[in-house]
Amino acid sequence: MLSDEERLTVVNVVASTRVAEELDLPDIAIQLNCEYEPEQFPGVVYRVTDPKLAILMFRSGRAVCTGGKNDSNIRVGIDMMTSDLRDAGIDTWDSDDIEIEVQNMVATYSLFYPEDYAGVARMDDNNTRVIDTDDGIRAATDEEVENEDPRIRGIREGEPLAALPRKLNLNNLTFHLPFDKVEYEPEQFPGLIYRLDYPRVVCLIFGSGKMVITGARAKDEILEAVQFIQDELADLLY
Repeated sequence: MLSDEERLTVVNVVASTRVAEELDLPDIAIQLNCEYEPEQFPGVVYRVTDPKLAILMFRSGRAVCTGGKNDSNIRVGIDMMTSDLRDAGIDTWDSDDIEIEVQNMVATYSLFYPEDYAGVARMDDNNTRVIDTDDGIRAATDEEVENEDPRIRGIREGEPLAALPRKLNLNNLTFHLPFDKVEYEPEQFPGLIYRLDYPRVVCLIFGSGKMVITGARAKDEILEAVQFIQDELADLLY
């Protein structure tokens, strides 16, 4: 069975830094052929293809990087940007003096039934995607679903739910979780919003068992939030 970290997918990291005392944005836009429309947004948009990032540069010398998946590719993107600036004759600080601070991480995670769960499917469900193996059935991976693997099928009534994606009744969940930390208005948004005090993150929980976790500044905080929510929901299994 996959670990929590293996099931977790970081989809966006937003980080801030400062690369110079001041930046001449009109000059940068011309020299680097960047997007710059000051009437609509006060920064220059510098795009990196690999890794795929967008870096917003401001007159103050500050920069905000979005689209990263980890600290490493954010550093690569910032280094590429500062190298291009220097090649264009624009002064920046040395790479060793440029500190990068993660401001927000967004990750997705799917809740699964425990491996020892004894419950079975009450009806056929084509939304729970499984693949037959020599040892029984297992959950289809996101990659297999995306590639439309021909082995994929829906779960059938009476088949075991152990280690498969866990469905949630969000109405029941609102009564189980601390009422002052939860928002659920299905007419406005299909997910339940759960605000944790520690770690200070926001979790969007959906009936499919998928979660979107935002507000963390480190991956460890996201994993801690996942474990906390799993503990909160443990007694709802029985």
